Amino acid sequence: MNAEIIIHIPETAVDAILLAIVQIAGGSASIVREKTLPTLYLENLRCFAICVYGSGEHVRTPMVLPFINMDYFNFQEQDPSPGLLSKVDWIILGDEQEKLAFFLRQAVDENSLDGCPTVFRIVPFNRVQGPLPQMRRAEDIVVYLHKRKRNYNESDWVQNIEMLKSLPEARWGEAGLANTIDHCGLLAPVLDRFAPRDAHTILDLGCGLGQTTRSLAVRYPRARVVGLDSSKEALEVAENAFCLPNLSFCLADLAQPLDFPRGTIDCIVSTNALPYALDALGTARDLFGLLTPEGLMLNLCRVEESHFFYDFPHSLLLPANTQLFVSDWVRAASQAGCGTQLWGAPSSLSPAYYTARGSQPFAGALEAYATAHGQDGLREYDYYYSHALLAHGAHVPRMQGPEAVGMVNHLLYLDQILSSTVQMPVELQYLAIAAWLDNARSLSLYPEALDFMKQLLPYSEGLIHAALAPSFRKEANSSNRARRGS
Repeated sequence: MNAEIIIHIPETAVDAILLAIVQIAGGSASIVREKTLPTLYLENLRCFAICVYGSGEHVRTPMVLPFINMDYFNFQEQDPSPGLLSKVDWIILGDEQEKLAFFLRQAVDENSLDGCPTVFRIVPFNRVQGPLPQMRRAEDIVVYLHKRKRNYNESDWVQNIEMLKSLPEARWGEAGLANTIDHCGLLAPVLDRFAPRDAHTILDLGCGLGQTTRSLAVRYPRARVVGLDSSKEALEVAENAFCLPNLSFCLADLAQPLDFPRGTIDCIVSTNALPYALDALGTARDLFGLLTPEGLMLNLCRVEESHFFYDFPHSLLLPANTQLFVSDWVRAASQAGCGTQLWGAPSSLSPAYYTARGSQPFAGALEAYATAHGQDGLREYDYYYSHALLAHGAHVPRMQGPEAVGMVNHLLYLDQILSSTVQMPVELQYLAIAAWLDNARSLSLYPEALDFMKQLLPYSEGLIHAALAPSFRKEANSSNRARRGS
């Protein structure tokens, strides 16, 4: 029995792609070309149901190149079952032949392991028509993406431990480390507003070198303050530097439930640690279970929503990164009877996090905005902030907006995020469009990709067209002139 892979290709690009497929297939697969479809109806296609493990984040999609990429740096390598790539329909919307070759060879190898010869069935089309239903169907192929368990600061701590132990805290920055910041001052207004006044036990999760933990111990001298981290080198530096009667540090695997009785912690603080949780929803539920009835949790970290925003259209069908999903924590807090409030942290905003960081129109504008607003303190949250502060507690008011209702379907959420651009400051609108243009060019998209994006994101259709259509028209004209010249 043959394993048939149905590949839909725009009529205008089919000859070039077909030649590439012939070269890739060699003698290991046969090729059949069908008649051109006037319209490719997305609702009829066989799909993956792609989920992030331990998160509500998910998307239902065919195999769409170049928008699907399984090799993001902080996802574990996937180990698909044989024949997986033959069980969904493919759409080619960009001229990334290296990526196409990778997946075609993987599909042939999978099928050969299962003892099935591969047939590539090529179906040209003239246009796409939506919608792409997001309700999972019984025949969908479910794929879970798992985060890698990796602390990106630990290697720096290991290499610089002796230097850090020999320097006073004020000079730790000389070791060339980014994570040498005391965040207690930034957290102070929220602590004043929501933290229990007579706190007995405070935890700092992922305390790193311990600066914030130390300041919490000074701020709450009658409370027991414990810094927890998975790096023994970081804790060794912290214990060497800070000595207070109510302060202690403890090695802990934050991927596992913490060894504290439920309902006994008055305040949990975490900075840039919880995005590493392999099971975000499970970790959130465990932590909320530790809080006292009056307890407060503060989580300052990088959030995925900014990657949805600045990394579009790379972010169309998969998370662009694996930072913390705000919607997961809002949902878990609500289930625990806690409200959530959210603020943006301008001081951490940097183009270095994003795909378009090499684009001067984007990177220069974002650097200028971050410099102008770096001393603003916490601001009302919006999707363009790379870092956010989440406050959870029984006395914290419930937030409004799409995150508050658990809008975790990726396309629905992305549509909400992109459509909000028109309400942002004008300078942010310009730099967002600069990022999208650079990202779209890096994907070598065909003009049909623009219509595909507009079908999937109906609320943002006008914005996407205004931002990206001029680039597609220019590139299409250039391609036409090149073909005429040849």
